[in-house]
Amino acid sequence: MVSETSTTVKLGPDESTATTLVVDTETLKPGQYTYEVDSGANSAATGAVAVLHPPAFSLSDESSGLVVVKGASATLTANVTNTGDYRGLQRVHFAIDRDRNGSVSAAETTDERVLSIAGGQQQTVEERVETTELEPGQYEYRIASENESVSGTLIVQRPATFNVLNASAPTRVTRGDPVTASATIENVGDVDGTTTVEFSGPNGTEPMTRTVTLDGGESTNVSFTASTANVSRDTHNYTTSTETDTATDAVRVESSYFEVSRLEGPSVLYVGETAVFSARVTNVGNVTGTQSVEHRIDSDGDDRPEAYGVEESVTLKPGEQTRVRFELEYTLIDDTDYPVEPLKLETYVYGIYSADTRASSALSVKPAWASGSGGSNGGGDGSSVSNGEKASLDEITQDKYGYYYHEVSGETQRQVREIYDRQPFADGLVAVEVRTREQIARQDYGADIEPGDEFDFTALDIETQQRVEADFDAQFESESGDRIESWDELAQAEYGTSYENLSDTRQSSVRAAYQEQFD
Repeated sequence: MVSETSTTVKLGPDESTATTLVVDTETLKPGQYTYEVDSGANSAATGAVAVLHPPAFSLSDESSGLVVVKGASATLTANVTNTGDYRGLQRVHFAIDRDRNGSVSAAETTDERVLSIAGGQQQTVEERVETTELEPGQYEYRIASENESVSGTLIVQRPATFNVLNASAPTRVTRGDPVTASATIENVGDVDGTTTVEFSGPNGTEPMTRTVTLDGGESTNVSFTASTANVSRDTHNYTTSTETDTATDAVRVESSYFEVSRLEGPSVLYVGETAVFSARVTNVGNVTGTQSVEHRIDSDGDDRPEAYGVEESVTLKPGEQTRVRFELEYTLIDDTDYPVEPLKLETYVYGIYSADTRASSALSVKPAWASGSGGSNGGGDGSSVSNGEKASLDEITQDKYGYYYHEVSGETQRQVREIYDRQPFADGLVAVEVRTREQIARQDYGADIEPGDEFDFTALDIETQQRVEADFDAQFESESGDRIESWDELAQAEYGTSYENLSDTRQSSVRAAYQEQFD
């Protein structure tokens, strides 16, 4: 095929000019062409010209395996090819239908790239898509150049997620029996995964764990058995949990509860006598139980009664009660057949204990000769002075400690002097039964004072002082000239009512008056 073009040129003699001839190349294919310029019959010129295609771009989607777990990233990949014969620029857009409404809007464009590609060359372009904010499901994506677009589907999978289903445990269990809980663990995610299943209960229950691996949609049953030996009698929560879910069961742990009350025993014990101790034991729990009920006595003087093997096994139904009785002979002689350390002529705390509660009191040990006709568990009227008579310092010291007054320490002498000055004793008490303020503070109110240490009464908190003093006063006849009045006594004398019924201001006044008694 020949394309022709012409133009008219006018020239005078010896005149020349330049002219341009334009040939339309739209119909020409790329390649090499020869041309001829003919100005008439007398002259012609020939040459060659190359015809080139302008830049033209094709687009292909190279994304593959666009299935990712939520939280991971996906990569969109496209190839852009310049089919022209020389370099050109091309814009490429990436977009995802995030709202899943069926169309990709301009607002959903994630990125735009401008590519410079040589003729006949290809360039790969990628876009990384984060899926943290995408809900599991299918998303349409689009990759577009200036004159064409391609689309595809991105699938976001739900990660392995472990739910706890059908959790069950007994509603009631007896303390000491195991509690067994079970549950179904289901992976409601789309992919497999591993989780740690933990079973935990109240304080006293060690958490237990188990590792479970499941495919997406798969489930398995797990069970745990826990001890209740150290669990209190109450309703407790037992939980089965994974990293993403928890189920709780309420379990009522029931047990027997042996309440010890109505303790009876001697307040004075004469050496060599048989002492009888008894107490009522009631099962206030909600199941039948068996416990060892013990008799204890503070034989080493630390105010904590020790068990020494004197006990009785008791079985009670809920609400049932019985009376336990211990008959013991105390001695000052160390005997291998005798379970208690030899007792000195002092005051001791004793009690009857169950595993749950206790009842305690105090008794004074005095020599056999002090009982007169042999004595009894209730005390005697022998050489120990009582019934309104005044005992000497030696008599008090002998009765309480087995020594003469000049043989004891200065601290003990001071406490003996307090008892001596406060005579006569009340209620038929004898000297050995009368406790010092130190003994009352240690035995009844838990004061941290070792026997033999110097006792500073005023170092006690004010409330404990008035309670100790009230107990100390009760051992003497009320007409004693140096008697310390308690808060209630001062309140009644000044305001005609008890301390608890006073205003804050009047209570402060009473406490000040109480403290003045020691100044």
